[in-house]
Parts: sequence; structure tokens; C-alpha cells
Amino acid sequence: MGGYRGRVRLLVLALAALLAMSLGASAVQPTATTVGVGLGISVDRTSVGITVGSQAVVAVTVSQPGSVLGPVHLSVSGVPAGASATILPNPMVNGLPAVVAIQTSASTPVGSHLVRITATSAGQSASVTFQLNVTLATGFTMVLSPPAATVVDGQSTSYTLTVNRGLLAGPISLSVTGVPQFATATVSPSLSLLGNTATVRISTATNVVPGTYLVTVKGQALLASATASAYLVVVPQTYADFPITGTPDRVLAPGSEPAAIDLRLTNPFGAPMTVTALGVDLTSTDKPGCTTANYAVAGYAGPFPLTIPANSTRSLSSLGVPRAQWPSVRMLNLPTNQDACKGAVVQLAYTGAGNGA
Repeated sequence: MGGYRGRVRLLVLALAALLAMSLGASAVQPTATTVGVGLGISVDRTSVGITVGSQAVVAVTVSQPGSVLGPVHLSVSGVPAGASATILPNPMVNGLPAVVAIQTSASTPVGSHLVRITATSAGQSASVTFQLNVTLATGFTMVLSPPAATVVDGQSTSYTLTVNRGLLAGPISLSVTGVPQFATATVSPSLSLLGNTATVRISTATNVVPGTYLVTVKGQALLASATASAYLVVVPQTYADFPITGTPDRVLAPGSEPAAIDLRLTNPFGAPMTVTALGVDLTSTDKPGCTTANYAVAGYAGPFPLTIPANSTRSLSSLGVPRAQWPSVRMLNLPTNQDACKGAVVQLAYTGAGNGA
């Protein structure tokens, strides 16, 4: 329609998650997977050995390729007599594993038991099994609770260790393994356990690699030993508002070429940041009668990741991204009267996700 010029103002919103990298202990990985009709379920261990009176734990992940994963409910069958199963959480939280804990008792029969875990979502189901091998305890037993704890990078969490001593009266020395690099474990009491309980505290730094870790406490007495395990789920620390700004390189007019936006990404953190997602949305205009239907936006089409050094700002152009791949906004040339959009200010919202380089 008309040949007037329009202004563009950017309303900048940004969400970032810094995911640190390290060279230390790796998170657990699925070792057995069963895929149903569009639904997959995995466990990190196919065989778990425990003694009577102890607790076995397995981590469960569920995927639904090609679609958004809806609420997933888990159920457990094949649990031996005298034992009970706990699922945390149930239903599952999207993007996080669930943990199945099997607590045995004195009446649980010794032997191998095939335990089945079934995931159900939107009428679909898939199952996976693991072998639970129960043996007699030769001394004391220990249980670590909760069976899973979730912690944000840079924060801490605690477990309670409960000891069933049987006839053991002496001290028990405690040690912890499976803690990821850049995290520390402390046990209280710190030297040796004379009572029946202890506290295990895991403190993470901001550069711990997010993932699921199997933490194991070993207790050593003079003539006997025992272990207890639980999962540590580390999730990335999220940062609201790492700054994203940008100025379109041309004014808007009906049917004109799109205005490309050379985004400027600021890393306010003390470590390199790799940007792995950028989004753009047209939210509103400041003119009554001029709706967002008069405009169209195109998202970022360049490569990922984009690395931003610590405490610095980089534009898409300075990162070598060609103009044709920048996000852009254009005004449509509609067959209706667009005079209400003369001089309109278009508001855009940006989102981004960043990870530790």
C-alpha cells in the first residue's frame, strides 16, 4: 500500500542456562532401552545387587521422539515378597529422570528377581526390566535416603544414612564415591560412626556438569562392610536476562525488504558462554488499529553454538554470521487499509539460551 516509513523498537527478553563443562566423573547413561509405539523407556543399570534389608535404586528416563512428552506415569511389577517399591517423582517431571527404589526386608527371599518398569503416556506404554539380585547380609546394612535428590548447580543437598547394625557395636568408617567433579561430599560425623545415623552433604560448584550421578557411601567396620546408594540429579543454574539487544538495519514500509537485526549478545558471567538457541516474537504495536497481523518476523537461521567470551558483548556480524541469517522483521503489503500503522512502533521479544563453553 502506502510508501511511508515505520519505526521499530525492540523489547528485549532473554533466558539463559549456563551449563558447565568438566573432565571429571560422568553422569550415568542408559544401558537398556525399550521403545514402544513412539515411547521409549531406559534404565541406567540392567542388574543391581543388594543384601537383605538394603535398598536398590535405578534411574529411569522416558522419551517420546518427534513430539512433546506429556505426563508420564510409571508402575513397577515383579517386586519380590517382603519388598516395596517407591517411584520419585511419579508422574515424571519432563526432562528429568525418575528413580525407582526397591526396599527389601528380612522376609525378602534371596535370589534373582526380574523387576519390570512400565511407562504410560497418552494411551501409549513401554516397559523395561532389570535384574534384582538379593543376597544375605554378612554384617550390618545401610540405607541412604532420599533415594534421589535434585540440586541446582552451585547449591547443596543432603542425604540421611541409616545403619542397621545387627550385632555390630564398633565404629564404622564412611567414604563417598560417585560425586561429580567440582562437587564435594562431607559426612557428619566426619571420622567414624558410632551411632546409627549420619548426614551426607553434597555441595556443587556452578561448573558441575548437569546430569544424573550415582552416589555411593561405603561403610567399613573391622570385619564387615556395606554400601548404600542414591542418585544426585544436577540441573543447570538458570539466569534471567543475559542481555540481547539489536537495531534493524532499515526502516519498515509495506512490502519492502525485511529489516535484518544484528543482535548483540552480552555475557555478564565470568566464564565463556555458548549460545545454543535464539528466538524472536512480535508482541505488539503502539498504534490502535495496527495489529501484529501487519508484520511478519523471521527467526535466526545461523549456526550454533555462538561463543561469547566472559564479560563481553558480541554481535552476530562480529561472530561471522551473514546478514541473510540474522532475525528480521518486515511489514506485509496487505490488500486492506494499513494507514493505522503509519509511524507505529513495533515491539519484539527475544529469547536465548546459553551454556558454559
